[in-house]
Amino acid sequence: MANRGLLITPHIVQQTQKSVLQTIPVQSQHWDTIIAAMVNVVHGKRGTARRIGKKSPYKIGGKTGTAQVFTVKQDKKYNAKKIAKKLHDHALFISFAPAYQPRIAVAVIVENGGHGGSVAAPIAAKVMKHYLGGDE
Repeated sequence: MANRGLLITPHIVQQTQKSVLQTIPVQSQHWDTIIAAMVNVVHGKRGTARRIGKKSPYKIGGKTGTAQVFTVKQDKKYNAKKIAKKLHDHALFISFAPAYQPRIAVAVIVENGGHGGSVAAPIAAKVMKHYLGGDE
């Protein structure tokens, strides 16, 4: 998303050379819409990761997620306090920053961590803050 369809070979943070694998053919205005939506996840009033965007000196694009470990019936409630920790949902967050001129992309999975916005997003924010400059 951050590269607007350019698939880049992933690399360790210390490496700086990028190699483009291919380009995804999507019209420019669609990338703008997707990236704006991802910025709203972090900086919008109702964003699911808005806590990490409050004091950020740069815009972050992100998407939270939660992956169920076991199936919960449609009409049943999930009560994390009553089930084993190994059955708790996985917390997910993908992100990039600065949103409109990305220098870093971070993906976080916290097994059995709960919700992406409250568990995985703060971890990604610390990584980005350290990489882009900050005191973490």
